Amino acid sequence: MYTRQFCVSANEKIADISGDNGELSKMLGEFAEVCAAEGREAVTVSQGKGAKYFMAGDYCGFASLTDGTLVEILPRSKGGTAEARKELCTEFCRRCGYTFSPSGFDPDRNFMEYFISVFAGETIKIIKSGVLSTYTSREENLKSVQGTIMFSENIRRNLVHRERIYVRHDVFTSDRAENRIIKAAAALLIRITDDPHSSHLLNEALSYLDEVRIPYNMAVEFSKCINARNTKKYSTILNICRMLFDRNEGTAFSGKYISCAQFYRMQ
Repeated sequence: MYTRQFCVSANEKIADISGDNGELSKMLGEFAEVCAAEGREAVTVSQGKGAKYFMAGDYCGFASLTDGTLVEILPRSKGGTAEARKELCTEFCRRCGYTFSPSGFDPDRNFMEYFISVFAGETIKIIKSGVLSTYTSREENLKSVQGTIMFSENIRRNLVHRERIYVRHDVFTSDRAENRIIKAAAALLIRITDDPHSSHLLNEALSYLDEVRIPYNMAVEFSKCINARNTKKYSTILNICRMLFDRNEGTAFSGKYISCAQFYRMQ
């Protein structure tokens, strides 16, 4: 659940810096410092008429704060909030390779929820078509011989437990880089969504990917993703994951009080 929401246009005031907004001021202040240090001013601190306040920069997107606050920054549009959200959602779709559908767009749903709904839908689509699996080498202490006996390790481990045999064997598993990246994204997004349908789909995806590990080094995982005919169906979902995790994409923003943030420099 969101504790509060701010929806503003680019280069508009978000909130005052005041004692009444003490916790919010601390969180947005830290985020503004990070943005300034990176030269990507999604949120800035301004001053006028003796008061300080937070301003939206010329980046558009969303920031979900750790206390449940959601900040949504929309492009300026003569068509109002609905048209501005549509423009932002269209930009997101263009970047990730997803076909924008007017029938799937709800002008009353904030951009973060649209972003998550596309990810969740694409993830379930992959699961229903069959996730990719791969052979991987595994060493285990088993009760029967499978693969190659590791003699020195077997003697060390099973001198007393002779009923077991330490072996190395290949297993066919869905625990591969593409699926690990998707699981990491699903685990992140399920914590911030307030949409029951998206939450249901993400829970379903995490349950299906139960044997898949959550990666520790996303850069390494992305380097393992191969562009082949059988991985083509992963294209859109991996583009979304890169936007979430790959700093080189330039759309992910981080900070001490940021659960997830995604901003685009709009033309």
